[in-house]
Amino acid sequence: MDCFCATPIASLPCQLDLLKATFRSRKTFDLDFRKTQLKQFWKLVDENEPALREALLGDVGKPLVEATGLELSLFKNEIVFMLEKLDEWLAPEKPYVPEAFTGLSPTIYKQPKGACLVIGAWNYPFFLAASPFLGVIASGNTGIMKPSELAPRTAMLMAELVPKYLDQSCYRVINGGEEVVTELLKLQYDHILYTGGGAVGKIVMKAAAEFLTPVTLELGGKSPVIVSRKADLKLAAKRIAWGKFACAGQTCVAPDYALVEEEVLVEFLECLKGVIREFYDGDPSAEHKMGRIVNARHWGRVMGLLASTKGTIISGGGSDEATLYIEPTVVSNISLDDPLMLQEIFGPILPVVKVSSLPEACSLIPRISDKPLGLYIMTDDPTEVEYIISNCSSGGMAVNDCMTQIAVPNVPFGGIGPSGMGSYHGKASIDTFSHRKSVVNVPKEAEEAFEWRYASGDQVAKFTFYKENLEAKL
Repeated sequence: MDCFCATPIASLPCQLDLLKATFRSRKTFDLDFRKTQLKQFWKLVDENEPALREALLGDVGKPLVEATGLELSLFKNEIVFMLEKLDEWLAPEKPYVPEAFTGLSPTIYKQPKGACLVIGAWNYPFFLAASPFLGVIASGNTGIMKPSELAPRTAMLMAELVPKYLDQSCYRVINGGEEVVTELLKLQYDHILYTGGGAVGKIVMKAAAEFLTPVTLELGGKSPVIVSRKADLKLAAKRIAWGKFACAGQTCVAPDYALVEEEVLVEFLECLKGVIREFYDGDPSAEHKMGRIVNARHWGRVMGLLASTKGTIISGGGSDEATLYIEPTVVSNISLDDPLMLQEIFGPILPVVKVSSLPEACSLIPRISDKPLGLYIMTDDPTEVEYIISNCSSGGMAVNDCMTQIAVPNVPFGGIGPSGMGSYHGKASIDTFSHRKSVVNVPKEAEEAFEWRYASGDQVAKFTFYKENLEAKL
């Protein structure tokens, strides 16, 4: 994109210093100020939806419904629900303590951390920069949003709009590629949230470690969907096809591959082919039907995986490099050492692996990609659901659907192990970007109760008193 402009590197320390000075002034501590800024962010989207949709279409070919339901309206809804509960989430907490300590009035206060950095991703270029930043604002911090340079239209539009709606002494948009991010990570923040791949996540962690800065990492991995013989196969096929092919398969929690019980494999594949025909009216390349791959490099990577597979393409397989289009594709007869199973696909290709049982499916998942960000089970049997919950580790999970776990307001979203650490959304965003300060108030009247701890007097008698009266017994 010709008009993409990186933020001058020389300005980065000064911009961060300004944000830190604002934080020290306590401007963002005022709850009414925070609420006003959240409302302004809602207004930013509401008043500029056509321009934002156009940017999303230009960057990743995002269809009209996806741009609305999976980015812009989803973001606006999150703000509304957050405002409804913000007073409650930020109120001091009175934790349960043993009766002997209640007189100390133990209280947990949520205090803002300081100046924060949020690094977004290109696949949902508005939402994955803006949604985590709601936690920065709501918790009373200042901060920097760094949208992905691989979605340049959205990044530049955010840089244009944010100063018009949000207080620039508190919140900044920084644009640029690897060089800018490298310089940003040399600076000291009070929290960093990064969304993207594991390789860069390690770089972020190393940079944060220099200052002992806490981090939240939203990464990815190969998220599986399991299809039981007890599933409603037509419904399963419909929901899997939606989850896999939305955003042209470029969603961190999209079902990366399917594990299907052998007994229903043939019927499931027929259902899946029928759903694809129905979804796209025979032409997935039509406008507002399918997204596009973000750039030529990623297009080449995905098509390279498809070209090297030893499986059988039973649906799709078409592509157009000029428009970065890849047809929704299903590949069966897949072995675990197939190229499609060795890395996260991040494209509209669904490998289907045959399994004999749910226990076999559970045993295969960590061999393919341990602790995925998402996990899905298609079944009408509650016992099978409980089995999968208990026997498979993942960041989140949905039953009889795909990706819905990230769409429910105020439900934490995050990974585990290689798929990430920490979480956000709703109250989890407040918890992430706040310090939980524990405070006790020790009254003068409690002095007699504390006499045992002082060095004066008979220490053996005090030891005996403590063991007999203060040590908890099973």
